[in-house]
Amino acid sequence: MRIPLCVAGLTLVALAADFWDEKPFTAWSEKEARRVLSDSPWSKTVQVPLTDGATDLEKGKEPPRGVPPVSPQPGGGTTGDPDHRNPSSSPGIPGAAGGAADAAAGNGVWSAPFQVAWYSASTVREAIGRLGQLQGKISEEQLKGFVQGPAQDYVVAVSGPLMRPFEETGLPGLKGKTFLISKRNKHKKLEVKEYVSPKDRKDGLALFLFPRTTEGQAKLEIGDEEVQFVSEVAGLRIKTAFELSKMVVQGRLDI
Repeated sequence: MRIPLCVAGLTLVALAADFWDEKPFTAWSEKEARRVLSDSPWSKTVQVPLTDGATDLEKGKEPPRGVPPVSPQPGGGTTGDPDHRNPSSSPGIPGAAGGAADAAAGNGVWSAPFQVAWYSASTVREAIGRLGQLQGKISEEQLKGFVQGPAQDYVVAVSGPLMRPFEETGLPGLKGKTFLISKRNKHKKLEVKEYVSPKDRKDGLALFLFPRTTEGQAKLEIGDEEVQFVSEVAGLRIKTAFELSKMVVQGRLDI
C-alpha cells in the first residue's frame, strides 16, 4: 500500500522534534536561543490596552515609546539562582518585549506589548544562559549555576515598555489580582506568594513566584492541559495562556 507523498510529508513534520528536544542547549545558535525567549511554548507576547491609570503619563504627553531590548547581565553573583531569591544575580531576557506602544486602528486606544515568560522552566534559563555565553557576558561557572534546577517555585517573568506600575506595586497590591489557574480545574488557582520588583533587578524584569508543591504534591500537571497567567497592576491587565502539553522536554513537563 502506497502512502501519498503529501500525507507522508505531514507525518514527518508531525514527528519532527523541536531543537530544544533534540540537542543540548550548549549547541543552540543565537537565533534558536532567542526563539525560545520570543516565540515558544514558554514565552508569549501580549498586547495590553493602556488605560489612563496604566500609562502613568501626565496629560498632554505622548504615549509611551518603549525601552530597548534587555541584554543578558550576569550581575554580581558568582553562582546562579534558580529560585531567584537574589534577584540581581541572574541574566535577563534578551529581546524582551519592548518598542513603541501601538494605537489600535482608528479608535485611538493605545496598547503596549508585554513579554510573559515561564522563567522557572529549565528551557528558558538555558536560552538566557546560552545567549550570555555566546555574547561572552557570562562565565562557565555562572552558566552552570543559573541553568541548574528545578526552581523551588513556579516563576513567571513580565517585561515590556511600561514597567513603572510594576515598580510601584508590591505583594499586597498583587494579592487576589495575580494568579495561575488551570483550564481543566478552576479550583486549582495558585495565588502569587512572592514578588520581585523590576527596580530590584538589573534586567528590569518583574518576577511573580507561585507555590510549586503542597505537601510534596505538584500543583500543576500535564493533565491540566492549559494554565493561564493573570495579573492586574494599576489598570494594566495581562492575561495569557500556556499549553502544558507543548512544554515538555525529553518526556518531562518543564515549568
